[in-house]
Amino acid sequence: MYYLANDRGEPKLVREFHRLATGDGSAAAKVKAAVAEMLDGRTAYDPDYSSMWPASAKVRGASVSGDTVTVDLSGARVNGDAGSFAAHQAVQQLVWTVTAVSGKPKVRIHLDGKPVDELWGHVGTKDPLRRAPAATTLLPVWLIDPQEGATVPKDFTLHVAGMVFEATMNYEIRRGSTVVREGFITLDAGGPAQGEAKLRVSLPTGTYVIEVFDISENDGAKMFVDNHTVTVK
Repeated sequence: MYYLANDRGEPKLVREFHRLATGDGSAAAKVKAAVAEMLDGRTAYDPDYSSMWPASAKVRGASVSGDTVTVDLSGARVNGDAGSFAAHQAVQQLVWTVTAVSGKPKVRIHLDGKPVDELWGHVGTKDPLRRAPAATTLLPVWLIDPQEGATVPKDFTLHVAGMVFEATMNYEIRRGSTVVREGFITLDAGGPAQGEAKLRVSLPTGTYVIEVFDISENDGAKMFVDNHTVTVK
């Protein structure tokens, strides 16, 4: 499922993989389980990730018809914390999650069993929704694996994705305040496409922060930072 991470004051989508019970295993049951998990940002493994849906939002049910998934929610009519961009990103958080789980390209949102024309005064929902462009919706840098809180062997694979200039992403591995390894990773595609790459890493036993990021051409500062704390055993 997808959550939101702060990108220089703006929420952008990131992804985590969660193992969930899904009832009868149907596409509708999987969607319902994933949306229930997604709505509560506290379920994210990474404390930097959150949901921008109102805390009262719950999923009542989900159904699949043709290429469209309908998600029925309750407690989501008001979202006082969401301005225009945040509201659109919160809805896209739902859309990207539902389309990923179901494999269907369109999502309808119902509230309390009925269709609605808009959400929170910012997002039109009269017609089925599709994924917004990745370049404006996703965090440009992702650390896919290991996930936050993972325990890994001394030899493991670092899996990253990004939409970065010249397909080059930077990484840094810290133990406490000491940088034990740093460098760059070349992805299989450059921005605006999302490229991926894997890097074999070997570390002694201990707890580490793995951080991936891009470098600003203006001032050399880190940007689009995604980091996870992992334990090596």
